[in-house]
Amino acid sequence: MEPSHPLHQLADQIERAGLSAPVAMVLQIVAPFDVVCSQGAQALAPFARGTRWASAIEALAMPEHWPELRDLLWARLRAQR
Repeated sequence: MEPSHPLHQLADQIERAGLSAPVAMVLQIVAPFDVVCSQGAQALAPFARGTRWASAIEALAMPEHWPELRDLLWARLRAQR
């Protein structure tokens, strides 16, 4: 996954907001529901077209991207120690 991938951009935004730890914890809690969460993102996608959230929602519409985002945030948190 290249650094400009929407998941990296979303992780950057989460980190800039200072929410890396809370978001990583919530993502860990909802891990069993990755498929359901991706379906929720698919449902939101038409409403996000043309907004700055469109690429992030499109990326999260794929179930395999939820664990990738979770791993990315945890890796960044470990690197901050």
